[in-house]
Amino acid sequence: MSRTIEIFERVEKKLKEKPDDFTEVGAVYKFVIEGPEGGTWIIDLRKDTLGVREADEDAECTVEILDDHFVDLFTGKLPPESALLSGKIKLTGNVLLAIRFADLLKR
Repeated sequence: MSRTIEIFERVEKKLKEKPDDFTEVGAVYKFVIEGPEGGTWIIDLRKDTLGVREADEDAECTVEILDDHFVDLFTGKLPPESALLSGKIKLTGNVLLAIRFADLLKR
């Protein structure tokens, strides 16, 4: 199993453990991950469709990143601020939603 899939499975587990914390955001995030372990993933924080799925759908916030940087970001080796300022991550859409999501994952 790829590291990317493992991370999305952990995110899905967090969503199920504390659904109310996440559904209050009510947003959809798209992760476009390049590289051998890449793919396009949706993290859906809406109440009726809460979950993680590999899909290419519309989202309020899109994150574009290389697979290695994605793993480093989610394992704490790459701080989100450094990733953004160094160009290792590209955000489109509502950037404030990205900040809010990062804060939720730290809980």
